[in-house]
Amino acid sequence: MTDITDKEAQHLHRLILFSDAVFAIAITLLAIEIHPPEHWHGVADLFGQMQHKLMAYAVSFAVVGIYWISHRRTYSRLRKANGVLDILNLVMLGLLALLPLATELLWESGSAAAALVYVGLVTAIGLAHAVAWGYAALLGDLAEPMPTVEKIYVLLRVALLPGLMCGLTFLSIITRTPWGWLGIALVLGALFLVNRLLVGSGKLSAAQIAED
Repeated sequence: MTDITDKEAQHLHRLILFSDAVFAIAITLLAIEIHPPEHWHGVADLFGQMQHKLMAYAVSFAVVGIYWISHRRTYSRLRKANGVLDILNLVMLGLLALLPLATELLWESGSAAAALVYVGLVTAIGLAHAVAWGYAALLGDLAEPMPTVEKIYVLLRVALLPGLMCGLTFLSIITRTPWGWLGIALVLGALFLVNRLLVGSGKLSAAQIAED
């Protein structure tokens, strides 16, 4: 592994700063797009009329927050960046910037089709993030030294977990049943067990389990 130059370190630093700015703008636009109804009578009526908007906002706020945390954790494992990673990261950020639009579609329509489009976008963001991490860790030699199993584990978790969680959330919201929440609990429990097994076998670092 070659030493990292100041220029390479600055490249990664600026990439992360730019990404943080896009996350911040996306999460701000979620709130800016919310407008109160023209006519309302009392707090109960106000929240009754705005419940779909507020629910969609809460879900999207959580989605952006989860992706920001995931981005911060994965990119903290990198030593440097290059032009290819810049482009892959921009693809992910471009999809993320569409979340306010998808959120507005969700509260304006409230249909199962709108929820499907929303979950599809969330899944696409996760896949784009996973492609960027996969390139950086497995092909581009941009990551800190770690076992290959850990690299693949992070790849799969980034690719699959956000879309799955979002889909299960909407399952419970749309069907008004607890099955989605139960599914989320099972997924988190399984993830915890996998973490423990991999750490116990020495295939996953203790730092990884501490983050999770």
